[in-house]
Amino acid sequence: MDHESISLTIGKAWKAIYSRPLVWDTFTTTFFSSMGKAVGFLIPFFIAAWFGVTTETDAFFFTYGIILFVSGIFAPVVETVIVPYVTEARTKNEDVGRFVGGVLSVSGVSILILLGIVLFFIRPILSVIARFDMQSLNLVYRLLIEMAPLIMLLIWASILAGTLNAYKKFAFPALSPAFRAIVNLSILFIFKEIFGVHAIALGYVLGEAFRLAILVSVIKRMNLLKLSLSLQLDPKLREFLKTASYQTIGMAAVGLNPVVDKTMASWLGPGSVSVLHYADRLYMIPVTFMTTGLMATLLSHWSGRYYESGRQRLSEDVKKAVKVVGFITLPIMLLLIFIHQPIVKIAFGHGVFDKTRLTAVGWVWVYYLFGFGPYVVSQIFNWRLIVLKQTRLMFILSLLWLSLNIVLNIALMHFLHVAGIALSTSLVYGIASVVLFSILKKDQRVK
Repeated sequence: MDHESISLTIGKAWKAIYSRPLVWDTFTTTFFSSMGKAVGFLIPFFIAAWFGVTTETDAFFFTYGIILFVSGIFAPVVETVIVPYVTEARTKNEDVGRFVGGVLSVSGVSILILLGIVLFFIRPILSVIARFDMQSLNLVYRLLIEMAPLIMLLIWASILAGTLNAYKKFAFPALSPAFRAIVNLSILFIFKEIFGVHAIALGYVLGEAFRLAILVSVIKRMNLLKLSLSLQLDPKLREFLKTASYQTIGMAAVGLNPVVDKTMASWLGPGSVSVLHYADRLYMIPVTFMTTGLMATLLSHWSGRYYESGRQRLSEDVKKAVKVVGFITLPIMLLLIFIHQPIVKIAFGHGVFDKTRLTAVGWVWVYYLFGFGPYVVSQIFNWRLIVLKQTRLMFILSLLWLSLNIVLNIALMHFLHVAGIALSTSLVYGIASVVLFSILKKDQRVK
């Protein structure tokens, strides 16, 4: 094939992508999301090089897992559930700014109350379930207090990101994590010798505050809506809170999985929590690149198509997405498994990181990778349920996945140590994707 033919082929492919809004938005959002997340994925590698594997890193990663669990109950929920509601409000020419402002206000008050309850009860609970010494346990509690504001900031930023996605302004939410990560790394570099692991906590909080400020500025500059903060529960806000509450409880069950995993890893000796976390961070790189762009664009476009063309069109879109994702994720998974050891050495084989831990991190990552494709597929099925507002079903299934993960952890960790916990996670994703596919087929037969 000559140069002219290659150029013509590329030109046709580019035109085909650009002419399809869903494909174009997915392509561009994935690109921007990759840029936005790329800087953030550097953070664990710098932490590994500067702090290594110690009891202090165990305490921080355990704390960070709790913070992600609490914020993960709410932040992903509001970012996804708010999309069909904003889309519906725009279609009906309703006051979107009032609705979004109400969500911000109610969530703010609710989270403040929740944080007070969590911080009051968490210390005696941790002394029972986690096997840390008293010094490490005190460090965990102090870090929890320092990082508590991060939960509120994450939730508010997610509400605004979901709102922008509903307006199909995907680039700004996708790029915003890069600014958060830059602030985080800057704080960590400047204060690591002074504050130790506390500098990591400070960096995360200030970085998320900067990201929130950027999203607020974007909404104001683009004049998309006028935020009107209010605690008044109008019918639409009540419906949103009811729909979101089911998924929130479901996300609590799903979000408990990493906390359960880290808690069980603490039973396996010093450094086990850190090994699990480092492998999980490697695993989340391809997962995030694959899902972040897809989630934003598919939820927005699917919501619009659902209100225009109905349920059957949505089911057809879901099946197409699953086929494409399956075709893409399989070769990526096989490639990463094949070259996992060189990647682990490049990522963590520097600084004070204990080199004897590299092999362990590598094998834990491999077992996580077995669930790469099933996880992405299960997420696509979940997004369909969100568009349909079937969050009650998601809640029931989430409890099932949590129970299954605990059972599999107990069964596998004794044979494969930390890697058994990672394999349990992958098996749960595989089972979830099969169950969700059967639900889709059953729903089609009923309709």
